[in-house]
Amino acid sequence: MELEGAKCSFLFLQSVGLSVITFVSHRHRGIAKWLKTSQPQTTHYFDIWHVARSINKKLLKASQEKGCEVIKDWMRGVTNHLYWCVASTLDGFEKLILAKWKSFLGHIRNKHTGHPDSEFEACAYEEIAPRRWIKIGM
Repeated sequence: MELEGAKCSFLFLQSVGLSVITFVSHRHRGIAKWLKTSQPQTTHYFDIWHVARSINKKLLKASQEKGCEVIKDWMRGVTNHLYWCVASTLDGFEKLILAKWKSFLGHIRNKHTGHPDSEFEACAYEEIAPRRWIKIGM
């Protein structure tokens, strides 16, 4: 249904003389595949809200495991960090977005410099309030 809706939308827009340069959708694999093969001139982005929702569902499930309760404390931070990664980075710098995203793994352990990706080696803030950090090996 959603794939058919996307196709109909593209056909309509093209029939009135418009070209679609950028298309944003939720994480529908059929739409992503169709855009890649049938509309290669169109840049496809996933709606960040849907990505964040999917990540939060997985984190909530993980936080219910014994010994992993601390994950729940970080769920809002994960969502905020994801939005920040995307919103603070210019188009065309996808590697930087990924480097910023991966830096969160250090951040939750209270490690704010020396991140493994050279694109973003240190957190961008100056001070941070005390938190319940996640310890390595837990």
